[in-house]
Amino acid sequence: MHRLLKRQIKKYLLTNEPDEELTHFLASIDQAYQQNERELSLIDRSLELASTELSSRNESLRREVEKQQLIQKELSLSLAALNATFDSTGEAILAINLEGNVTKYNQMAGQLFDSNILTRGPLSLIKLKTVISQLDDTSRLGHKLRQIKHNPLVELYGQLRLKDGRFFEYHTSAQIQGEQILGRVWCFRDISEPKHNEAMVQHQAFHDALTGLPNRALLDDRLSHGITYCNRFNTHLSVLFIDLDDFKKVNDNAGHQAGDAVLKEVTKRIKTCIRDVDTIARLGGDEFVVLLENLQESKISTVISHRIIDEIVKPFVVGDSEFYISSSIGISMYPKDGIDSEELLRKADMAMYHAKSLGKNNHQYFDSELERSSNQQLQVENHLREAIGNDEFHLNYQPKIDLKSNAIIGFEALLRWNRAGGMNTPDIFIPVAEQTGLINEIGDWVLKQVCSDVKKWLELGYGLLPVAINVSPVEFRNKKLVEQIKATIIEYGIPPEAIEIEITESLFLDNISFVKEILKELRDFGISVAVDDFGTGYSSLQYLHELPIDILKIDKSFILDLSNQPHNAAIADSIINLAHNLGLKVVAEGIENQASMSFLKHRGCDIGQGFFMYKPMRSEELIELIV
Repeated sequence: MHRLLKRQIKKYLLTNEPDEELTHFLASIDQAYQQNERELSLIDRSLELASTELSSRNESLRREVEKQQLIQKELSLSLAALNATFDSTGEAILAINLEGNVTKYNQMAGQLFDSNILTRGPLSLIKLKTVISQLDDTSRLGHKLRQIKHNPLVELYGQLRLKDGRFFEYHTSAQIQGEQILGRVWCFRDISEPKHNEAMVQHQAFHDALTGLPNRALLDDRLSHGITYCNRFNTHLSVLFIDLDDFKKVNDNAGHQAGDAVLKEVTKRIKTCIRDVDTIARLGGDEFVVLLENLQESKISTVISHRIIDEIVKPFVVGDSEFYISSSIGISMYPKDGIDSEELLRKADMAMYHAKSLGKNNHQYFDSELERSSNQQLQVENHLREAIGNDEFHLNYQPKIDLKSNAIIGFEALLRWNRAGGMNTPDIFIPVAEQTGLINEIGDWVLKQVCSDVKKWLELGYGLLPVAINVSPVEFRNKKLVEQIKATIIEYGIPPEAIEIEITESLFLDNISFVKEILKELRDFGISVAVDDFGTGYSSLQYLHELPIDILKIDKSFILDLSNQPHNAAIADSIINLAHNLGLKVVAEGIENQASMSFLKHRGCDIGQGFFMYKPMRSEELIELIV
């Protein structure tokens, strides 16, 4: 019997043993208790199992919550990084849905676009017009929008230029989730600075840095276009090659900054002389080219050349200094003088040099004779280069006479070229040697040969007879000239007094302080200095007074016919008096008759030189003469 039932019977029945009538009833109650006991046990077990499972699930849920919290934290960090990246990118990014609403945009887009466009309702036609009105060229974007309308999946790239000068590069693609189009993403990047740099590099590639004018590359391009235009419309063009005369003296006397200022002013002046449709280019240094297109007649080139010459000859004021230069202009015409840009420029260059040879400050048109002369010059140059290596040069010496005693007191070294043909005379090959720079090498050979001959004469006991050597302005500009002369004289072991340097008056147009310094160094070393061809160049009494000079040589053009040309006699007489008043000796060259000799002796000329006394001769003949 169930323990609870036994307890109840014992508590409420007088006897411990129930009667028979209660036995069946109590058995049923006992059975009920037993059943309840079992059910309670099952419930307890179920509760225990449920509690265990609930605890397990609670643990799993706790772990899942922690996991989700970690994921949420990582997601928040990733989203923050993504948003930071989204906002810090150099591109303005817009996401626009199919209804035209901006669903997302970054800070760059917020700075670029009006907030009304980004936040207040869909992109209406008015808003689009507001954006499009800022574009410099609306047609391109309109074309791209039509492409998107016809093909929503299309991916597009391009560039936009705003009216304020800014450039933007854009990229747009569809925003897709699965197979559904949600809208479109637009990316814009400001490329104004790279575009500006690109334009600057492009400009520098085709323009002169100092003046901003087109350079040779751009000039060639415009010349080619001009020639094409001439062929199509049967017109003409001309090329004006402009070189500034004596520009070097600006740099030498005032420095390169002053020279640059003059070049800029020259640019401005030339621009005032030409039409807006014409081109002015700078090739470098002091060389400019003007391209005149669509000409019906050549006289327009003449008119413009005169204008340019008249403008450039006006004084240039730089700071407190005033400079005077001029210009020489060569002109070639299309199609008469050439059919391509290179040929036209080359022939205009030839004509410019011809203008310089005629005294500068003028213009000359190209003609076939110039080309023939140029070809001859090229041939002479090539032969000169061979001559140096083939030992084709030799020296002749012309004696100089003391007009009082008729004694030989020195010689002039005259360069001769042993080559057949008509191009071996000094008046032809010396200018070519000067233009090409070969004169420096030739001059060095002359000095060494003279020193060698003088040394030989001294060793033979013939005494010291100075030899005059002509030094061209080109050689004189060589900064190592004095050093080379000194080194050669020392190498051959002859006295410096044995050498006399002859210069021309054209040297006075160079940097006079530089000339003075060089001449002083030569004089201090013991070398005497003579001014050759005096009276034919740019004489200046101031220079004669300032420069360390010993001798004036009267040009032979004043000596050849003294008896029949009173003017020549007057000039020769004036030069003799001038030289003596300055304490200088006078040499008269080109004496070819007794009348000239008598006149010069009577006027007190110191030294004479010419065929009347002695012709130029080789060193071997000279030795016999001295003996």
